[in-house]
Amino acid sequence: MLPLMMGVSLFAAYFTHRLVSEAERELETLGIEAAHHLGEAAAFDLSSGNLPNVKRLLDFDRAAREIPVIAITDGQRWLLISGNTLALPDLNGEPPPERWRLGAMHYFTHAVHPGLAGEASAGLNNKMDGTGLWVLVGLDRGRVELTRSQIGLAAAGMAALSVLLALVLAWRLAGGVSRPLQAITATVARLADGHLTERTPESSPGEIGLLESGVNRMAQALEENRRDLERRVQDATAELRGQKLAAESAVKAKSRFLAAASHDLRQPLHALSLLVAALKDRVRDKESRRLAEHIEASASAMEGLLNALLDLSRLDAGVVEAHPVCFPVARVFERVENQFALLARERGLGLSAQPTSLWAYTDPVLMERILANLVANALRYTEHGRVLIGARRVGDKLIRVEVRDTGKGIPEEFQERIFEEYFQLENPERHRDKGLGLGLAIVSRLANLLGGHVSVRSHPGRGSCFHFQVARCSAAAQRMAASLPASPGFALPLEHALVAVIDDDEAILEAMAEVFDHWGVGLAAGVDAEQVRDELVALGRAPDIILCDYRLRSGHTGIEAVHLLRQAFGADIAAALLTGDTAPDTIQAIDASGLPVLHKPLKPAKLRAFLSHLLATPPGQPAHKSFEQ
Repeated sequence: MLPLMMGVSLFAAYFTHRLVSEAERELETLGIEAAHHLGEAAAFDLSSGNLPNVKRLLDFDRAAREIPVIAITDGQRWLLISGNTLALPDLNGEPPPERWRLGAMHYFTHAVHPGLAGEASAGLNNKMDGTGLWVLVGLDRGRVELTRSQIGLAAAGMAALSVLLALVLAWRLAGGVSRPLQAITATVARLADGHLTERTPESSPGEIGLLESGVNRMAQALEENRRDLERRVQDATAELRGQKLAAESAVKAKSRFLAAASHDLRQPLHALSLLVAALKDRVRDKESRRLAEHIEASASAMEGLLNALLDLSRLDAGVVEAHPVCFPVARVFERVENQFALLARERGLGLSAQPTSLWAYTDPVLMERILANLVANALRYTEHGRVLIGARRVGDKLIRVEVRDTGKGIPEEFQERIFEEYFQLENPERHRDKGLGLGLAIVSRLANLLGGHVSVRSHPGRGSCFHFQVARCSAAAQRMAASLPASPGFALPLEHALVAVIDDDEAILEAMAEVFDHWGVGLAAGVDAEQVRDELVALGRAPDIILCDYRLRSGHTGIEAVHLLRQAFGADIAAALLTGDTAPDTIQAIDASGLPVLHKPLKPAKLRAFLSHLLATPPGQPAHKSFEQ
């Protein structure tokens, strides 16, 4: 319909324009010829002053040619007028143009040339001598507009007839072609929306009928495929759900096993550490002291491995929190460099921190821990060369911290896996000197806790570069306030103090008694809170410190034991928990209690420093929740 109507419109416009142009040309030809004819015919009579004859000539020509108005003018006034005087234009004293249009009137002029010369015209008036006169012919455009309207009506009638014929043709086509195609289109649209049971009626002959049949066959195939796919998805989902449950069960079992194994190993190791320390203080011969030192070294190695498991468990339990402050990056670099300087010299490696004036807004303790793990890892796998610690600006808001080494490098296919737990490239024999493969896993979790991530660039034989980003801050407002937490340097005496120790492992109690006796510290020890309470009542004295294992007999916890003793002897008594349990729920429960915690195994020197710290903390002021952090 649209192309047909456009074609009819263009056709009507073309013929209307053509016929109207012809009518305008006829009008213009009529005006020019009439003005020219009258100008020539009236010249003699005007020159001779025979105005009545000129008037008759104008009236005759006007009537013969159906001209609305004819006049003769000298440019200032009308000398003769034939026809409608209202159709005459205004005079301005200037010679009129040859032709012009004013409203619905077209005007044509022709100059009158003299018909006499010399004496014949000498007696005539200056204005009637045939010079300075013009014949004006005024034609109405009504005939042109009439032609336009007639042609418009004819074109509209032709267009209406054409549209009517097109409608009849379209109706016939819709019945035979368009309506079945629309039905097929609607069916396909419904199929596309997922309604695969939709079908189109197969009622048309020829190619349209074949198309209807093909669409229905396609819909049938789609429906069958969807049913088959849904069945396969359900089977796959059930299988994946089973695998997920099995994997979750395996992870929980692994976590329970590691927690139980860690606890069961830490208990005797804690007692062993205390007994070895007491033994070293008592033996004097060189051979026995050498054996004690070997035993202590083995216990320290096992303690390091268990502490790595503990760190991972604490991070997974979500009890480690970041406390960002603004501090100078150089101070952390200096501490890490001092910490590993001796180890680097022993391995014949260079270790240096690049000078920097940048200040970072992050947790300085966690950032130092990340750098310490990265530097320790770099020193472990670098045989020649050096390890470099550095920082650089990244835009206006970030700092990129890097640890570079000249070690063996990491193949590209392993650069993502090195951050997985227990993954090690070159330790198939699982030698304890090379760790458990937890250092980079801890680093990755710590970086996530700081709001970033650790990445690595490495090429085999050319070393590695580990890097992470932290927020940058301005030093101007923080120079006096920003400082790193100082390492505790507790040196307060414990003499004459009384410590209440509760632990369900009698071997640990015996080891504690040996160590505390050597320190000259009073001890009230027992396997449960009631036994210790009774002993303290017998002594007639409240304890200065309560030190309690978290997991006690009969399902009781150290939190309950501390509460019982504080009820009996005072709520302001300093208290702390000991635990060898690394299960996330245990760590979360201890964190929620607000009590400081020490993790087994524990070296006597650290235990003594921590007890001194508790005694030095004023009542009501919280001690460090985790002395090891």
